[in-house]
Amino acid sequence: LFRRLTTEGLTDQIEAQLLSMSAHLIKLHRYKLAETTRVGPHSNGRITLDARADPIREVLLCDRIGKLEVKSGAAVKQRKSESDAAAQAQEWQHMFADSHSPSPTSPVVTDSVGSVLTVTALAPPTQPTPTSSLVEYSMPERTALLEKRADCRVEFEGLVGKLKTRYASYALNRELRDPTMTSSPLPVGWKMSGTLAAHLHEHKAAVSRMTALKPYGSLFASASIDGTVRLWDCNKLDGQQSINRSRQSYHANSPLHAIAACDAGQSLAIAGKDGALLLLKIDTNSSKMALQQARHLDSSTRVERGEPQDDGPVVEMQPLDQGAQSVIVYATLYGALVGWDIRAPGYAWRLESDLRKGVITTFCVDPTSSWLTVGTSSGRHICWDLRFRLPIAEIKHPYDSRIRRVSHHPVEPSWLVSASQGNNEVYVWNIETGHRQQAYWASSSPPLSNANVSSHSVCALLPGVVDGSGFLLTGGTDQRIRYWDPVNVENCSLVVPSPRDYLATSNISYESRLIDGTRVISEITGSATTERNARAGSEDVPRSGPDMPAPGHHDVISDLLMCRTSKQTFVVSSSRDGVIKLWK
Repeated sequence: LFRRLTTEGLTDQIEAQLLSMSAHLIKLHRYKLAETTRVGPHSNGRITLDARADPIREVLLCDRIGKLEVKSGAAVKQRKSESDAAAQAQEWQHMFADSHSPSPTSPVVTDSVGSVLTVTALAPPTQPTPTSSLVEYSMPERTALLEKRADCRVEFEGLVGKLKTRYASYALNRELRDPTMTSSPLPVGWKMSGTLAAHLHEHKAAVSRMTALKPYGSLFASASIDGTVRLWDCNKLDGQQSINRSRQSYHANSPLHAIAACDAGQSLAIAGKDGALLLLKIDTNSSKMALQQARHLDSSTRVERGEPQDDGPVVEMQPLDQGAQSVIVYATLYGALVGWDIRAPGYAWRLESDLRKGVITTFCVDPTSSWLTVGTSSGRHICWDLRFRLPIAEIKHPYDSRIRRVSHHPVEPSWLVSASQGNNEVYVWNIETGHRQQAYWASSSPPLSNANVSSHSVCALLPGVVDGSGFLLTGGTDQRIRYWDPVNVENCSLVVPSPRDYLATSNISYESRLIDGTRVISEITGSATTERNARAGSEDVPRSGPDMPAPGHHDVISDLLMCRTSKQTFVVSSSRDGVIKLWK
């Protein structure tokens, strides 16, 4: 076209042809500009695979909470102002009905934006009677609207909902794997001070295990050798009420050794010495729990049912999922690891542990439900992959000491915290490599040695995260509760001493050093001081009345857990004499 205009010139005939082809030429020019924008001005005939700058519609898989709250607040204010205006209009209509009566054929409606619209009614005009209200004639008739959507739109919304559910599950697993990515349930700068907040003594025998109905919740339950299960509420400590009485209880006919919360904190699973496995329903309107299911794992009932396999009594029990808690994992005396789905008959899956490697004494489940590790009486740690239900690692104690308790690491997803027999020793193992990463040593014996073994052992472990860093609380046969900080040794302390420690106060310090590739934090006890004697000698006048009793436990500490209210955070400890104490 340009060459033709150059050779022939712009004549009247050419001008008429250009005007008749104007729409076609403009369309070609628009397509050419779009092609130039997409390919680029300097393509030189090459095909570029760069991303196009065309706008792409996106769907948010997670709601923006902040913006939604702001928008919802503005919408509430707008609706409130509209409702106030409507109420004032009704009052004016009642007051000035004779002079300012609205036309029934042209009612006034205000839309969501605030503009005034005039709606013409389809009904014929009628005169209102003096006894009737004028407001009912000023409103238009309501019409039923039937919304119809295309099938593709319905399928698209279903796909978006499925992706949102999948993303929520992925985000939860990511938070559980990396606790530093999410906010800790504990307040900033929290540390256990060792102040006694409550003393509970309803159990008549040793408290074997405790469990929180929800992680960091205000309700927890305890199981005892006396055959009772009791439910406790920490919210009473926020007010003026006392917490010296349990909210609910249940009495079984056998000593109880294991307890676990299930059904999102609405039920409790307990296991007795006689092989009984009970599921209790928590009834908020009653002071007693209701029996929901009952199973028996002893040999006599299995022979009656024709089941030759005998698993023995339950040793340990924990929920598989920290959210729904619909699957309970329990370990038996004869090496069975069973996944019990409380929603279905039978069991979901079953694993067998080799008894030649020792009897199962304890086990723990990863917070993401990816792996499970059992500890045996022969000092073996056997890790199972719960996705494929296969053993993936085995870690052996250097001196074949009995494993008393195992727990997951608060920060590292592939590390295992293990408490073994003697020397108050706690080891941190790397499941992937089998290497001993850390050790917590609270004994007078040389660290990591088997000489002059102390008889005291750790029986309770409580890991946690504060300000993005992990910590560990331990309690055991020496009746003491210790706070361990693997990063900052200065934060390690003996938070709750034994009642025997008040007779002779000792200087306790902690040091960290590297021994055989393992970071060891050991407790060093200095010579006994005479602070109490010096203080008593300086008092010329003796004190009137008896001395205050020691707040610590007088027997072996069997379990530890953490509970929270809206105002306070408590550490709960139980002992073999049936006493439960709450600490700040």
